[in-house]
Amino acid sequence: MLHRMIPLALMFLCAFVQCSEKQPISAPPKYTGDLPQLQARGALRVIVRPDPITYMPRQAEQVTLNYDIARGLAEVLKLNLEIVKVTSYSQMMEKLLIGEGDIVASSLTITPEREAHAAFSVPYLYVDEYLVTASGDSLPEKIADLAGMAISVRRSSSYYQTLVKIQQQVPSLNIHTVPETLSIENLLEGVASGKYAATVSDAHLWHALSGYYDSLVTPIVLAEDRPLALMMRPGDTQLKVKVDEYLLAHQFTRHRQQTFTDDLTGLKERRRLRMITRNNAMTYFIYRGQQIGFEYELMKRFASQHDLRLEIVIPNSHAELLSYLNEGRGDVVASAMTITEVRQEQAAFTQPYNEVSELVVVHADGDSIASLQDLAGRTIHVRASSSFYTTLMALQDSIKGLEIALVPDNVETEDILAGVEEGLYDLTLCDSNLLDIERAYGRRLKAALSIKPTALGWAVRKDNSDLLAALNEYIKEEKGGLFFNIMKKRYFKSTRAVARAKDSMRVGLSGQLSPYDELAKKYASQYGQDWRLITAQMYQESRFDPAAVSWVGAQGLMQVMPSTGEDLGFTDLHEPQESIHAGVKYMHQLINRFDHKLPMEVRIRFALASYNVGYGHVLDARRLAREMGWDPNRWFGNVEQAMRLLSQPDYYERARYGFCRGGQPVHYVKNIQNFYDAYVEILNTTIPAKATQPLSSGFFGSPPATEDRR
Repeated sequence: MLHRMIPLALMFLCAFVQCSEKQPISAPPKYTGDLPQLQARGALRVIVRPDPITYMPRQAEQVTLNYDIARGLAEVLKLNLEIVKVTSYSQMMEKLLIGEGDIVASSLTITPEREAHAAFSVPYLYVDEYLVTASGDSLPEKIADLAGMAISVRRSSSYYQTLVKIQQQVPSLNIHTVPETLSIENLLEGVASGKYAATVSDAHLWHALSGYYDSLVTPIVLAEDRPLALMMRPGDTQLKVKVDEYLLAHQFTRHRQQTFTDDLTGLKERRRLRMITRNNAMTYFIYRGQQIGFEYELMKRFASQHDLRLEIVIPNSHAELLSYLNEGRGDVVASAMTITEVRQEQAAFTQPYNEVSELVVVHADGDSIASLQDLAGRTIHVRASSSFYTTLMALQDSIKGLEIALVPDNVETEDILAGVEEGLYDLTLCDSNLLDIERAYGRRLKAALSIKPTALGWAVRKDNSDLLAALNEYIKEEKGGLFFNIMKKRYFKSTRAVARAKDSMRVGLSGQLSPYDELAKKYASQYGQDWRLITAQMYQESRFDPAAVSWVGAQGLMQVMPSTGEDLGFTDLHEPQESIHAGVKYMHQLINRFDHKLPMEVRIRFALASYNVGYGHVLDARRLAREMGWDPNRWFGNVEQAMRLLSQPDYYERARYGFCRGGQPVHYVKNIQNFYDAYVEILNTTIPAKATQPLSSGFFGSPPATEDRR
C-alpha cells in the first residue's frame, strides 16, 4: 500500500530538520574546588568512557573496574556519584580542568605530558604496551624493525608518546593519528580488517580482547610497566590524599597474579572473588549492557556481603570448569553444576542451593514417553562432561537399543535443546530449570519423562574450608528467602516472550493509538522522530502498561533500565512522561552511535536491535557478518542473519559481548515494523512535505519486491 512506502528516514530526522528549531541545551555547570567544596556540594563527578561493559570478560578481567572505583570512592567520601560520560579521550582533561568533572577514571597512563597539567593518584594497575599487527612471515622482532611501519594511535594517548620516543631511535617510523573518539577496540578491528597496518594496546586490554582476533599478534613489547591512575586537578590535594588512601586500602594498586589458591582470608586481602562459569542464558551473560544471569546474581550478592569485587572467568568448555578451579585460575565454580560422586572427588561442594529434575526432552509435537523402556531405539544427544552422560551410561545396560550421541564439549545444553526443537536431534536430557527458561522464550519443547531429582551446588577447592563454610552459610540464609525467590521467578518462571504476540492491538474509532499519543507526539517532535514508531515500540515493550517491570528490571512504558534512565536524567520510569522521554532520548542516542554515512533506515534498525539486546551485541553481529562475507551495513538477510548465529557457541565464544539470543532482536525489529505498518494504514497519516524533500528512499514498512531491502 501507499502508506507502506513512507520513508524510514523521516521517522528520525534529528538535526536535519526539527532539531534546529529546539531551544539550545544549557551547558553543564562548571565549578572547581578541592574536597571541602565537593563535600559542600554533596557530589563527586567522575569522568568516564561510555559503556562500562565493552567486552565479555573471560580471564578474571573486571570490565567495570573504573566504574567500581568511582562508586567506591563516592561511598567512602559520602558523596553522591555523578557519572560524566565523555567519548573523546582528548576532551577528558579539558572537561576536568574547566570544572565539568572532579576525577577522570578511564584507565589513563601517567605520562610527563599529562603530569604537566594534571595530578594523578597512586597507580592502580601496571601494564606493558604491545605492538599489535596482523600475523605473517615478516614480523618485527626488535624496535629497529619498526622502520617504515605505519602505526595508528590517538594523539592524546600514552601510546602516541611511546611512539614519539621510539621515533627518535627509528626516524622512519610513521605515526598515524586517528580520531580521538576511536577506542582500542575500534583500532584492533581496523588492524584485523586491514584498514590499519598496526596499533598499540596495553597488556591489560590485549589479554581481555585477544581471543576475538585470531589473525592478530603482539610480536614485541614497546614499553614496560606503564602505570594507570586516576586524574585530578593539580590543586585538589585533599581529594588526592583520600583517593590514594582508598586505592591503597582496596588493593587496586599492585600487579595482578593470574593464579592463586587463597581461602577466604586471602581473598578478602585481595578483595577479589573469581567466579568460574559458562556464558549461557542460565548462568551468566550480558543483556542491554548489564551483566546478568541466575548464578551471577547469587554470586554477586555473596561477594558484596563480603566486600569482594566479583570477577568472571569463562573456560573454553564445561570440562575445564573444575580444572580451572584447582589450578587457581578462579575461586568458585558457579555454573549450575550437578553434584556427583565423580565431581566430589575433584572439589568440595556446597550444600545444594537448588533442586531440579533431570528430564527427557522432546519436541512439543513429539511422541509421548511413558517409561524408560520407551527410550529403546531412540538417540539422546548430550555432552560427555555433563551429568546427563553419567545418567545415560547407567541406564544403557537396562535399555536395549538406547543410543547416546555426544556433542562437542563447548556446546551449551540450550543449544542442544534448540537442535531438538529444529528436528536436528531426537532427544536430549536437561535440568528442569533450564527447560523452564527455554519454554519461557517460546521454544516448542516438552518434558517427556522425569529421570531423577538432582541437586545443584557450587564448587571450591578442597582446602578452602573457610570459603566453603561462608558459602554454605549464605545458602542457608538466602535459600527460600525473598531475594532467592525473586531471582528464580525472574530467570525460570517469566513468560515474557510467549504471550505478547497473542494480544491484539486496539485502535479507537477516534484514531487514537494509545492513551499516550500526545506524549509520543511531543517527544517525537523534540527529537525528530515519528510518533507512530515510538508508539509501536512502546506497545512492543510494555503493551502500554506504565507499571510494567521486565525480568531484568527494565521499567515503564518504554522498558528503560534504571541505570540507563539515571544516565539520561530520569528517575521515575513508571511515570509515563519520564518513561517516554527517556526511551525516545535513548533511541536518539543509539541512532547517532552508528556511522552517519549509513542510510537512515539501516541506522534505525540497528538502533532498535541495540535497544532490545544492547549496542555491543549489534556490533558483534556486524563483525560476524563481515567475517561470513555478508554485508555489515544491511540488516535484512545480513546482520540479522549474523545476529541469530550469536546464540551458537562456535560464534559467541569469539564474540566480544558473548552469548546473545540472536532471534530475540530479529523478532523485536520485525514486530515493531508490523505494528508500525498497521498504525500507518489505520491512521492514513502522512509526513509534512518539508520533511520529505531531502529523502527519497528507505522506509520501515515491507518494501516492494524491486526495492533494495536493508
